[in-house]
Amino acid sequence: MATDPPNSSSPDDKTCLLHGPLADFLLFSRQEKSKWLIDIAHDICDPRDKRGKLCVWDGAARTWKDVGATDPLTGSDYLYDVQDVICLTKISHRENKSKTTATGNASTMGNRVKGRDRQRCWVTRGEYATTNSHVCPKRMGDHLVRDVYRNFESTTLPSGFSISHEMCGITLIHHLDHFFDKYEFGLRYVEPVRISSFHVSYG
Repeated sequence: MATDPPNSSSPDDKTCLLHGPLADFLLFSRQEKSKWLIDIAHDICDPRDKRGKLCVWDGAARTWKDVGATDPLTGSDYLYDVQDVICLTKISHRENKSKTTATGNASTMGNRVKGRDRQRCWVTRGEYATTNSHVCPKRMGDHLVRDVYRNFESTTLPSGFSISHEMCGITLIHHLDHFFDKYEFGLRYVEPVRISSFHVSYG
């Protein structure tokens, strides 16, 4: 939640997952304090096994300190430290790449996703101008999406699971799909479902 990483960070072995003004993080977390950020880190990196731990950079001591669930959120650098190798969906810039076609697997997947979601936006439940949005970039391919499934899902991998499986898609209205594609909008399972928008407007 700070603009500059601490001097101890190496850009070669760390990936920035979230950054922004502290006020936005306090708004998103409501009254959950650091538990919210711990849960978000698990959700992004290892929701099934939760093998990592969240640490915060202590500038005075020049070291990473473990974060407790009741600790207040601060304008600091946080690190999700996981020893095991995990497979995340990679960033996919969609302009002129990974385009959905009107025929073949993409068309079949789109029809299945819309059928499952009853042609309604999964978030707003509206029927106007919906599209099949890909949860995993198509360029990941079948092999990587199976690795992601194994890391993120506790059930057995379905037979023949591929990047064109309807589980890899969600029906959204075009406006939400735009932000979803740019990784500025995400879904988090709580009861009830809570939507987190990471979009920041400038100007």
